[in-house]
Amino acid sequence: MMPISDNLFWRRLHSFTGAFPLGIFLLFHLYENSYSLAGADVYNEHVQGLRSMPYLLFIEVVAIYIPLLYHSLYGVYIWYTGENNFPRYMYARNGLYLLQRVTGLIALVFVFYHIYDQRFLPLPSFFTVQDSIGSPAVLAIYFIGIASVAYHFFNGVWNFTVKWGIAVGERAQKTILAVCTALGLGLVFVGLRALAGFMR
Repeated sequence: MMPISDNLFWRRLHSFTGAFPLGIFLLFHLYENSYSLAGADVYNEHVQGLRSMPYLLFIEVVAIYIPLLYHSLYGVYIWYTGENNFPRYMYARNGLYLLQRVTGLIALVFVFYHIYDQRFLPLPSFFTVQDSIGSPAVLAIYFIGIASVAYHFFNGVWNFTVKWGIAVGERAQKTILAVCTALGLGLVFVGLRALAGFMR
C-alpha cells in the first residue's frame, strides 16, 4: 500500500489548501490589519463590521479552519515521514524544501497562538492588539511569525505551480520562483507595516 505522504492526490490537496483558501485568507487578513494605519476608530469600525457578517462562523469553519486543520496535520505528517537530504546534497532546491518545512512549523505555532491571542476575545479591537504586542516577547513572536508565514506561503505557491504542472521546465520554475520571492518580501513589508500601525 502506498504511504499517504507519497500519494499525489493528498500532496496536491495539501498544496491547494495552502495556496487558495488559506492563502487568500492570509492576504485578506493582512489587508484588513492594514486598517491599523488609519487609526483605532477606523480599525475598530472595520473589525466590528466583519464580526457582524451573516454566517461568519460557518464561513470560518468551512473556508479557514477545516483547510487549516488538514494542511497543518498533513504538513506535520510530511515533516516526520519525509527525508531531509540537504546536509548531504546542498542544492538550492533542497535548502528551499528544508526551509519550507521549518517555516511551516513556525507558522503553525504562530497561527494557533494568534487565534488564541485574538480571535476569541469578546471584543477584539485596536487596543487589544496594541496591548498584546506591547510585550517584547509577543512582538518578537509576531515578527518571526509574519516572516515565516510569508515565506511558507509564497514558496508554497511556487511548489503549487510545479506540482500542478503550471510551471513546466527549469526556466519557468526559476521565473516563478523569482516572482514569488519578490511577492513574499512584499508580504513581509505589508505585515510589518500593519503591525507598526498598532504601535503608534
